[in-house]
Amino acid sequence: MTIKLFVGCSSNGEDAESLAVLEYSVRKNTKENVDITWMRANHDPDSPWGGWDMRTWATPFSGFRWAIPEACGFEGQAIYCDSDFIFLNDLSGLWNQPFKPGVAVMAKGGEDSWRYCCAKWNCEAAITKEILLSLSRMKKIPESHQRMMGFFSQNRQVVQPFEGSWNCIDGENLTADEIDALHYSDMGTQFHLKYAIPRLEKMGRKHWFDGEVRPHWRTDLQELFDQYLKEAEKAGFKVADYIPGDNASFGEYNKQSQKDYKNAHKWSK
Repeated sequence: MTIKLFVGCSSNGEDAESLAVLEYSVRKNTKENVDITWMRANHDPDSPWGGWDMRTWATPFSGFRWAIPEACGFEGQAIYCDSDFIFLNDLSGLWNQPFKPGVAVMAKGGEDSWRYCCAKWNCEAAITKEILLSLSRMKKIPESHQRMMGFFSQNRQVVQPFEGSWNCIDGENLTADEIDALHYSDMGTQFHLKYAIPRLEKMGRKHWFDGEVRPHWRTDLQELFDQYLKEAEKAGFKVADYIPGDNASFGEYNKQSQKDYKNAHKWSK
């Protein structure tokens, strides 16, 4: 069995530390083989991740999650996550959860709120192909990400909540050993920024997040990230390997500024 994992990430190496931690955490805690696809914006119109109009996006990869079923040829299933994840349990615990009939995607949610920053796609379900905008259309529509979010919010019958804490937002009220996958989601407090911003400054570059950076309120989880980063480097998951060369970099993103970003989650202080 091979688990297919698609990760939305930046294109210029801004989040290299988070990618090293994410991949190391997956390899460390998952027994099955995992095939990781890094979804990075590029300038190739024939690429699933090339040629997008991202003017309304908060990140350089916000809308890519909706393209995964078509990128998979509408075959099998696939897991999506943002780059700011640490997997603390075996990913097969999510991969092996069955879809109910008529369901296109599993996500974190309930009656009033759904989060698709970690999701499992039923790529082969007929309903999936019917309800998603085509990749060629999504690329051209600046609001395609918001449009698809709205569609799934209004059509809950095609969404299924997954079991377990596979999208634990900034720790919530759980201890680390109760978390399946930690999503350090609040952009101003992300754990890797204390490493990434100084590194980028030395390179004469800036991070795509241009808002105020603050300490995370869960110091225990910051320490967890720090420990995983040390382990990742020692195990051969070098930060430098996640930084593309100049010829492979995307350049400036045409996305929304986050200069006015405010803390987004109820669990924050």
